[in-house]
Amino acid sequence: MATDLRLAYADIDEELFDVDQIPVTSRDVRSVGEMLFDVDYLARQLLMDVAGDDAGTLLRSWPTMVAAAEDLWASLPGRRPGVDERDRPITSLAAQASTIESSLSGRKAWPGPGPTNPRVDQMTQTLLNAAALVRRYGAEVPHERTEAHRDLEAARTRIMHGLYLTAHAVNVALHDNGRDRVNEARGSGRRVQLAQHHSPYAIAPTGVWVDRMSACENTARSYLTDRFAQALAGEAIRPVDDPGRLAQALASWDIESHRALARDLEPSNILLITRTQGLIAGASMVLVDAAAAAGILEPSDRLVPAIAEAGRSWSNLASRWGDLAPPGARLEEPLARAAAEVRAAYRQITHDTTTLATPEVIATRRGLPQVTVATLRAIGAGSELAHVIAEKADTPNLTGPARALSRRAHNDVAAGLATPPTEGDVVWVSPADILARRAVTVPQPVREALRSASTATASAASTAASSAMLAHSNGSSHRHAWLSAADNAQHGGHCTPASSPDHGMPCRKSAGIDRSAPVGPLR
Repeated sequence: MATDLRLAYADIDEELFDVDQIPVTSRDVRSVGEMLFDVDYLARQLLMDVAGDDAGTLLRSWPTMVAAAEDLWASLPGRRPGVDERDRPITSLAAQASTIESSLSGRKAWPGPGPTNPRVDQMTQTLLNAAALVRRYGAEVPHERTEAHRDLEAARTRIMHGLYLTAHAVNVALHDNGRDRVNEARGSGRRVQLAQHHSPYAIAPTGVWVDRMSACENTARSYLTDRFAQALAGEAIRPVDDPGRLAQALASWDIESHRALARDLEPSNILLITRTQGLIAGASMVLVDAAAAAGILEPSDRLVPAIAEAGRSWSNLASRWGDLAPPGARLEEPLARAAAEVRAAYRQITHDTTTLATPEVIATRRGLPQVTVATLRAIGAGSELAHVIAEKADTPNLTGPARALSRRAHNDVAAGLATPPTEGDVVWVSPADILARRAVTVPQPVREALRSASTATASAASTAASSAMLAHSNGSSHRHAWLSAADNAQHGGHCTPASSPDHGMPCRKSAGIDRSAPVGPLR
């Protein structure tokens, strides 16, 4: 969407747009395309670690997400007059979701009233933000052009794919919930009638919801069949027009993550922090390879392995904090927004539409020296953040969902990650607490392994930080020479506004302001 994002910074003094400054804004400055990609990313994350205890919250959130998607779909420019056959799939899906919402309303039987799912709610809000952006600037989209038409078709496909993944995640949660119920019944000696369709675990009271969510999933899948890859190939590629964006995103992320950790302990926020640090490590490896290919960094046999180990440690720690986050736990909005901007800023540099770009392609992109400095600084800052999170592992009276902690405790003892009890087999969490889905105090093996994982992460992050600082120091003079040569060759020694047609190196005054000239209408 051709969006002048200077409006998002209207309340900030212009001097703050110096490339060395940190703009602070409460507005979402992502493009529509970036928002749609992030919905896809969040849906994939949800599908990877959804559990049976999430089933109720997911069901309650589903109709609202579909309504937001339908709203965005209807706001896209280029709709044909009268009945547009392209609208039929989303209209059908919205009708199915509305009946689910009607059935849930005032229902006392499972799942009954209760909290919604925070990640689905985050996707819903992102879709609503995208719809508002399209309504404001959609008239500027030349939808009659072939490239714009393809980009709009890609947008519809992304909307439907996000819904498809989410519907599948709801179904997975429903099946897992049914399996937990079957296991509980067998453990107590009760007989249970297994279902004969979909899955043997689609039993009452989840079976009827499996049927209804399967209908939603099939509607979305029928739209995507033989369309997904072809439609996404038409997405417009948005150029890197703001070299300072990543540095600003990472600086804001560092601020918001420390603010979240300074407040009351919330495992859901720590989960997001650790996952985002793992993402930063993974993206940094890609950028370091590209910087070496471009001659910006000297090759190092220490840097990439150190960052890779830090990334693995962050991911392991994230899985442990994920066990402590209860279903329906909310995320702090500024933290979630900062994480989303980090993902968008990295993706703009490291990806070609849906795929990861090669180091050789990334090496040719504008602003790679600034991006390299920013990502190495983020790796360095990760060391201090790891120590802060390690302190949280020692917080007294940590609690989490009974079922997840019971499984983790037994697995940690079996894997030798925690000291085995001298009295033999121990029931770390009572079956009554599991059945009632209560929050329980973290068992000793889980706490012990959490501390060990925190210490390992802090150590790996410190090693990566040292390697990053060394690489940054060794490459500084080389990088400054490279920057000077590139700038002189491209601009004859003069700076050019970032929004100019030749996409020149931005002046210090204009850097970071204008990301308003995408190739296509939505990216």
